[in-house]
Amino acid sequence: MIPTPPHLQSTAAERDLGDCLRRYRRRPGVIGTFFAFAPLAGALALGLREGDMTGALAVVLFVWPPLFLWWCALTRKRLDGGLYVFTGGFAEVYGRKVRHAIAWAEVRSVRYQGTEFRFSYVVPFAYVARCTIELRDGGVIEFDGTYRTLQRLAEDLHARSV
Repeated sequence: MIPTPPHLQSTAAERDLGDCLRRYRRRPGVIGTFFAFAPLAGALALGLREGDMTGALAVVLFVWPPLFLWWCALTRKRLDGGLYVFTGGFAEVYGRKVRHAIAWAEVRSVRYQGTEFRFSYVVPFAYVARCTIELRDGGVIEFDGTYRTLQRLAEDLHARSV
């Protein structure tokens, strides 16, 4: 049995999801990581180019730490969460918040779509993946490529929802 956080255990008990079978973790986002470290790199490049490290030091000491701490907090929430697959359904968790707790009977279909982008139709340089879950009440839940094994997650959800 997979260890689950207490707030998820209570939600799973309310929705009668059963035992947790698997957890799919998320990874840090590329864009957020870029914006967390871009001011640091920019300040250092500016200081080296201008020859005066005073401005660079001011950015590094006063601007970058709040941005970096904010990024750390958001990344921690993302990594603490994930998608938990239960015997009776699944739940998506972000930090201490349970975004979705869905029973298998509520799932209509699960689709996985992956798109590969190529430079000059030869060299692959990007891959975008998306898992779409359609619910019987008409709702749609989408998971993006921030889950480590999105294709396996989609296959697992599809196999259990049928």
